[in-house]
Amino acid sequence: MRFVKTTILFLGLFILIGAIQVGCETSYRLIFGKASYSTKAIFQIPQTNVEIILERRAIHLFLAEYERTLILRVDGKEVLRQEGATDSGGYSRMSVYEISPTEYFLSGDISYDKHELDIMRLKINSVVLIEKPTSAKFIGAFDIDEKRIWRFITTDERVEQKSKFKK
Repeated sequence: MRFVKTTILFLGLFILIGAIQVGCETSYRLIFGKASYSTKAIFQIPQTNVEIILERRAIHLFLAEYERTLILRVDGKEVLRQEGATDSGGYSRMSVYEISPTEYFLSGDISYDKHELDIMRLKINSVVLIEKPTSAKFIGAFDIDEKRIWRFITTDERVEQKSKFKK
């Protein structure tokens, strides 16, 4: 019995010391399963006070896995928040298309990561297995740039990228 108590105490101390050594953020991920902070890529709709934001929060200690949230902000105040598809590695990019001055189509690389956004009605619809409307114009993408920074990349900086999953 004493051996079991000593072993448990030793393992507890080992875990505690290890958590302190690897740093607060890694410990937070280890304990809670996700990062304590998120990174936001922001698209300011031209000539408006409306922003479309795609937020990423790391959810794995070692792998590039993220929970993603779509946010609509008006006058600096969050008015809509909706969870996007979880990025389990390799498909973080979300392309943004303008359907009309008030309607946007957001498309991730996987079939169930597509959203219609209406900024007049303040509404986000997740649409499954739907392709972008033919009238939609590509305006940019939420993605990692050449410097490994998560941000919104406009068509002035990069052309539309092909899906990693479609041939």
